[in-house]
Amino acid sequence: MKILVCLESDLMRSVLRLQLEAAGHQIVDGPTANGLAQAAQDAGALVVESAKAKQAIALLRDRGFAGRALIASGAAQEELALQVQELGADGALALSPQEDLARRFALAVGGRRRVLIVDDSEIVAQLLVMELEKSGFEVHHALDVETAMSVILKRATRPDLVLLDINMPRVTGPQFCRFIKTNDRFRSIKVVFCSGENRDKMAALVTECGADGYVLKTEFLGKWVVDNT
Repeated sequence: MKILVCLESDLMRSVLRLQLEAAGHQIVDGPTANGLAQAAQDAGALVVESAKAKQAIALLRDRGFAGRALIASGAAQEELALQVQELGADGALALSPQEDLARRFALAVGGRRRVLIVDDSEIVAQLLVMELEKSGFEVHHALDVETAMSVILKRATRPDLVLLDINMPRVTGPQFCRFIKTNDRFRSIKVVFCSGENRDKMAALVTECGADGYVLKTEFLGKWVVDNT
């Protein structure tokens, strides 16, 4: 997901960037008010401190921003809940303590955000499903692109994010990504490649196909083994 971050503190911005990028998100630093709407184009969420929230949220909503607006603060949960109501936000992200920001972002942006995993490996897919469900996502799995196509065609099952393997039978991951990204009907769907290929190849495919990012399977599986043994 592309996330627009508007925080004054360099430290908090850096911490947020590190953790959310590690979780597969694309982070864009919020510019001045004049450039805010342009920077938020195609963003799925805005993370903004309370001092700037009212103006930023109103400006972006007026320009057609349809993502989630989250207030970021170190305030107590009760105070954050009041700020969300007063400032017209969709939720809040507590910045302290910081060790679990990625999980709390997933919950704040919407507990039932839908992810579609497209991977012909049942084992890898099930590991991904378990990890994402722990973070509050609604997760579905397709073994091939043909099945994935039937999922995204229906509005009721259309995902917010497609986690897509590169090497798929018949129709490849890059081919499916190009189809999604060149079809206005699916413009709201984010596509993140998930593969065991090297970083250079993954980065090149992201640029070539217009994907929103990539995740290395080797890093994910290594983390899963450490966390579960």
